[in-house]
Amino acid sequence: MSLRDGLYDIEHKPRLAYARSYFLGYRDRDPDLEGLKQFYVEWRDFNEYIVVQKQSDNLRIAGEIDKETIAVKCAKRGNDVYWWRVGKRIKQLYNLKAQTLFDPRSNIKRSNVLFVTLTYDAKRTTITEAWATEGEDFNKWIRNLRKKLGRISYFRSLEASKKGYPHIHILMMFHEYDFKVTEMREKYRIREKEAFEKSWHSFVDVQAIRKLRDGVRYVTKYLTKTKNESKTQVLTLALCWLFRKRSFAISGDLQEVIELSLGHVQMIQTNVMGEDVNVTVVWVFIGIFSAEKLGITRNEWRKRITDKAVLNEILS
Repeated sequence: MSLRDGLYDIEHKPRLAYARSYFLGYRDRDPDLEGLKQFYVEWRDFNEYIVVQKQSDNLRIAGEIDKETIAVKCAKRGNDVYWWRVGKRIKQLYNLKAQTLFDPRSNIKRSNVLFVTLTYDAKRTTITEAWATEGEDFNKWIRNLRKKLGRISYFRSLEASKKGYPHIHILMMFHEYDFKVTEMREKYRIREKEAFEKSWHSFVDVQAIRKLRDGVRYVTKYLTKTKNESKTQVLTLALCWLFRKRSFAISGDLQEVIELSLGHVQMIQTNVMGEDVNVTVVWVFIGIFSAEKLGITRNEWRKRITDKAVLNEILS
């Protein structure tokens, strides 16, 4: 991608603030999606590091401080560090207890877990307006549902359609209501779909979930498939980045359900005698620097900086 005025800072580094000004300069006009994808990938692949200095008491020589300068690769939406962090977060969902909510052969089938997709009608709004109001629209929609159906826990993820509009995929757990389920065209549907449609402006798809783990797989596949490099997947991350949207969110009460299911463990460092270890360590933030400036030529997530010339430049 050639250098374009307005997209880079004075050091020619790609920056989100400049991208927002460049691509969102006109509220009534859709952004250049192809240009956005190219610039997002450039930003994502521009490796940068947080540099900190570890200062700890030297127990051998009273009053002396050991100093160690460390560079840690930044997690940028879509890079390898980012996906490692996402994987750790959603791994808890896969460890939930296996639970079958209904027998498909039973005459009476009921479920309190649904998988819902909310879409945007391209005729009613621009792409920019849709992404800008997505959070507000979702919050209004789920507030109305809670008034009718009681407490709801959820896990939701965002996906961009081929045209660039947001799709919201939600795994929903109802604590005070369950739904009568019927099988239609090899999918499980509910009679109360109208309640989900009334407070949403565009098409809504609702499916009942038979197994809780299946529901987890449904919603996380839209998140994890963005690790691929297809046009739609890259566009999803690029638009989430441009509009400062989290690609997924877990409601606080669902997090509580997960912790109760898995148990909460607190780790405490001890010595061989079982006594708590207290180490006097101070971490000093130095700054954020490019891999090139730090002399990092390989994809390293953590590197100790020992080059005197580099240290003199970044610590001066």
